[in-house]
Amino acid sequence: MSSTNKISLKLLVDTKSKKVLFAEAGKKFVDFVFSLLTLPVGAVAKLISAGAMHGSIGRLYQSVDDIGGCYLLPGKDKADLLQPKVLHPDTRELLLLQGGVRAGKGQDEDAASSPLARFKIYTCAGYCATATMEAKAACPQCKQAMATEVTFVLPSAAPKAASSSSGGAGGDEGGGYVKGLVTYMVTDGLEVTPMSAISSITLINKFSVNKDVELAEKFVSVGMDEGLGLLKAALRSDTVLSDVFLAKKK
Repeated sequence: MSSTNKISLKLLVDTKSKKVLFAEAGKKFVDFVFSLLTLPVGAVAKLISAGAMHGSIGRLYQSVDDIGGCYLLPGKDKADLLQPKVLHPDTRELLLLQGGVRAGKGQDEDAASSPLARFKIYTCAGYCATATMEAKAACPQCKQAMATEVTFVLPSAAPKAASSSSGGAGGDEGGGYVKGLVTYMVTDGLEVTPMSAISSITLINKFSVNKDVELAEKFVSVGMDEGLGLLKAALRSDTVLSDVFLAKKK
């Protein structure tokens, strides 16, 4: 992944306990963290790898993957379960987990194989004011088969105003979830609040009570690998940032 697809993050770390107190994050990172809540369970299993998941979801995913097509109803596709699609106006924040086009594949082919592949929307030949996700469904107005595919455009794909293109902590106001021009505090357990001197001092004081701490700043980049690491850690840990960015190298 190129550096342009990575998100910069500043961590405040206790070097003695190897713990992250919090991260100073901009809009892009907070949008990414929030967007994890939009992932269907099947997409999570696909991204993490079913065999590495705790609990029963991984085994359930593998069962669907292994079952023969002869046991499925006509017209049903296992990909609907194994690679569920996300219909959400800001799914572009999840692109961090896709890692761009893989080697040896074209862009169209890579996009089609992604668990976050776009929905297909259909209308009738008369282009009545109706649409469906089920190909060849009957149009409720003209009764013709709705087999004409139309392009679904995410709201976040609309042209951005010139004022939203400025840099700094603000970043892009055209999509995502939170406002730019704000710095956010993200704790080790992924609690997100607007950053302020009072909130950061309060957290530092709370963390350092009866402890000998040694605080230092650490700058990290969040790309596809780190994004997957955050997703994995968020499902099983209360120390997500520490697990991903301070884990000991094996």
